Amino acid sequence: MALPYTPLIESLEREVERGTFTAWAFANRDGLWSSHFADEACPPDWLLDEKHPEDSETSQSKHWFPAFDLASLSKPLLANAWLRMAFGCSAIPFAETALLSLLEPRSEEGILLKSWANERPWLTLGHLLNHTSGLPAWCWFGRALWQFSGTGAAARTSGRLPDFSRDESGNTARNAQRNLTQHILSLAPSLPQSKTLYSDLNYYLLARICENLAMVPFRGWGHCIESLNEQWNSEFWHASLDPERSMTAIPFFPYVNSQVVAHVYEHRKLDNHAGAYGSAHDTNANILSSEFKISHKTAPLVSSHAGLFGSILDVKNAIPFLMETQQELLEYRKPFAAQSERFLWGLDTPSNAQSTAGLNEWPITKQNSIFGHLGYTGTSLWMADDGQFHVLLTNRTARRSTLGAQSSPRILLFQANSSQAPECWVRHASRKNRASSADWQSLHWREAYTTCFEQFRLVTRYWDRNALRTPPDLANLRRTTGQYLWTH
Repeated sequence: MALPYTPLIESLEREVERGTFTAWAFANRDGLWSSHFADEACPPDWLLDEKHPEDSETSQSKHWFPAFDLASLSKPLLANAWLRMAFGCSAIPFAETALLSLLEPRSEEGILLKSWANERPWLTLGHLLNHTSGLPAWCWFGRALWQFSGTGAAARTSGRLPDFSRDESGNTARNAQRNLTQHILSLAPSLPQSKTLYSDLNYYLLARICENLAMVPFRGWGHCIESLNEQWNSEFWHASLDPERSMTAIPFFPYVNSQVVAHVYEHRKLDNHAGAYGSAHDTNANILSSEFKISHKTAPLVSSHAGLFGSILDVKNAIPFLMETQQELLEYRKPFAAQSERFLWGLDTPSNAQSTAGLNEWPITKQNSIFGHLGYTGTSLWMADDGQFHVLLTNRTARRSTLGAQSSPRILLFQANSSQAPECWVRHASRKNRASSADWQSLHWREAYTTCFEQFRLVTRYWDRNALRTPPDLANLRRTTGQYLWTH
């Protein structure tokens, strides 16, 4: 089979050569593509079982694509998606309902949320979904690990909380979680805000609200993700629930000096593996997944702002649900207090001709027809109401060392949406013209997976940990990739 979408593949591979990222994946209606160094991701070992049946009933088992840290794509794919599924979009315009009337406290945090919402009768879920709550963009979740004296600007640390591994009762972890939530609630203004301020804190609070909703029973984040995976035929997971699994994903962390993250990983032995730095790129998602999982008496602390992992296939499978529910929700749309000039039901919209959605025409001929989201690790998702979409996943926060790292071959995977198994190619390090499609050699999917499995387990992974990594700007790459995928 000829190599499809050659110009875009060569363009992305040139970015790999420049060190912009080490792995990428993209998708549109024609299919899925993914490329990475063979030592970067580990397929499940059962895929390599030659006795595994290959009939049509099990063909989905061959559709392995490496998982990426999705960063802020977690926002539309986790709490936002669960709310859409739980409420039923055609039954209730949940985002316009006063938050106070939706809450039924099931925990100390639920009581805090109820009191907070009672003081803000204007507040709705829409304010959090659309980033119009007025919450600041960010705060450090590591404050949950420390005891403070005083309040506000006069607050001072008075000592670190005891090690959660010794927290047999779970009280320390519960208190830390409650104090973190209380601190975030204290940052919110008491009066309605007119401007959009993109904030991770909105989606931390949405996660706590999901756990304390009156009309929908919440059975835990594990069950939530299982339900979404079942509906979408996907395999998403969250770092707070399965932190060790992140070690099998495409590397995601900026490999900086260990002192930068010593406050979280002081109990870990650092080595060349990405997992030694934590289970997610996002600092706050890392703190929650690395610290709070240690207390076996306390439920994992999940935030829906980041920490979700998934492959290009997983993201593609979620798109029909997101677009269908978006269209249903828009039927209820009317001017209301939570209205944002950018976000509609938690999805971003193109704001001008230079949008990273990669528009080929501006203004858009049909108003509000394109929706999407971006992620800090170099991920993006855009979809249109005519069924078109494009997804780009990269790991722009990672960088390989120039010494020895290029010895690992590159693997390219392609799957047409209607195919029974992916097409695979390999490109070895001895090839000189690394961005040329002529260098790719076709091979069976089982050979490609075996190469990844062996390289991942047996070859040292070479990562540059000695310099601070400033993630490269992907705005132009996102824009040109989008323009290409909309029209092909």
